[in-house]
Amino acid sequence: MDRPLIVDRYRPLADLGAGGHGSVTLAFDTKMARRVAIKRLPLPRDRFGRATARTGLAEARTAALLNHPCIVTVHEWDTDSDEAFIVMEAIDGASVADILNETRAPLDLDEAAAVVDAVAAALEFAHQNGVLHLDLKPANVLVSRDGHVKVADFGVSALTDATGRARGSAGTLGYMPPEQLRGRPLDVRTDEWAFASLVYRILTNVNPFDADHPEDALFRAEIAPVPVPSEFAPRLPIGIDQVLLTALAPDPEDRYRCVADFADALLEHLGDPDAGRHSLAALVDAFVHDEAGPPTRPSLAQLGVWDRLARYSGGARRVCAAVSSAWLMWAGVSAFLSRPAAVLAASALTAVAAVLAPGLGLALGVVAFVAGLWQVAGWLAALVVGVPAVALWTLAGRRGDGSSFAPLGAPVLAVAHSSLVMPFLLGFTFEPLPAAGAAAVSSALVMLASGVSSKPAPFLEVSWRFLVDPWDVVRVSAGSLGALAAPGPLA
Repeated sequence: MDRPLIVDRYRPLADLGAGGHGSVTLAFDTKMARRVAIKRLPLPRDRFGRATARTGLAEARTAALLNHPCIVTVHEWDTDSDEAFIVMEAIDGASVADILNETRAPLDLDEAAAVVDAVAAALEFAHQNGVLHLDLKPANVLVSRDGHVKVADFGVSALTDATGRARGSAGTLGYMPPEQLRGRPLDVRTDEWAFASLVYRILTNVNPFDADHPEDALFRAEIAPVPVPSEFAPRLPIGIDQVLLTALAPDPEDRYRCVADFADALLEHLGDPDAGRHSLAALVDAFVHDEAGPPTRPSLAQLGVWDRLARYSGGARRVCAAVSSAWLMWAGVSAFLSRPAAVLAASALTAVAAVLAPGLGLALGVVAFVAGLWQVAGWLAALVVGVPAVALWTLAGRRGDGSSFAPLGAPVLAVAHSSLVMPFLLGFTFEPLPAAGAAAVSSALVMLASGVSSKPAPFLEVSWRFLVDPWDVVRVSAGSLGALAAPGPLA
């Protein structure tokens, strides 16, 4: 059975993993017809049990600042009642952590050069834009099947102040320098230390700072002597030992001035980045093929009907809101004016307003319709219709895309003898409980329109004249509304 769409748009394809800051799901964007990676963050609750809906927004905004070939692109941010979603580009490949775990061996000098070159470019660009990553590790460095390296997950990233410093304590043990573990002010040299720890791992497949508790990690990073990398990988060039030990100094003042200086010193002892990218591409391609077969991009021909239509749902909702608002305005104004030109002009302006802002267009239409109903049938009828309409607009329609007023389309379907289709359509538009409520509203509207159209029970058909001249139908057939009070229709 297919899993439900995420925020009515993204079809889940696979779970890519979970970490300390959330889980990641591979999904298909039904509107843009592309694969995306969605980071899912559980919404924390306040003391009243209400979800804090802004979780992940700061991360998405920070990542959106960073448009760089070596940084994973963030497309958008959204929430539902339980989670926040950060929608990112999907990288067709594997993480450096996956590669190390699969091969159980360090990268060679060419492959390491490719990783160092790309990560340094990404970090330097982020630092120039005032952003610290603060959670750099092999799992957050992704390699595509064509060998391109990108840095992902600015989940605990921080914006620096005018002095280039920031505060932050979250991160991953084994890749956090002493100042981060102690919660002290951070700067670009914090990312440099994490970068050096990552390079140590990819050159030796060992992390000497790995620990289960912050106190142990702090001891290994600040007090215990750091073993030289060549102790674990004797074939490494001797110069790499000193470069890494400098970048891993406990005191930030003893490290390189910036990531670029560290990378320049390190790349002198590594191999060819271009050759490394070709080698990484072969590794990743073999790894991904062995694990899951070559990933394929879903085409429209492979999608179900609903997925193919979902990409047009936003525009369709606005069109429906425009039509509904225009009809409400036309019906309301026609109760006061007999000049067709004026009525059509008011309806056209309302339709334009609904396309631009569905909530505004629907508000104008509802007010006009209730006023017209008051004029024709009296204040009691206006009150009966107006109170639930205003409540619906206040709760769901004022900031929505127009879908909350979908029940207004029910009488139109009833004219075409298709009113029973409406609950089916509402089931695709809303979550179960709102769908049930919207179906009840649509049923009431169909019965009311059917009653004033003098149609017999079970009141599922509506005369076309109701859509053309509703007030004339109401005047002629108002007496037949009493049939709706019978036990059957009420049930």
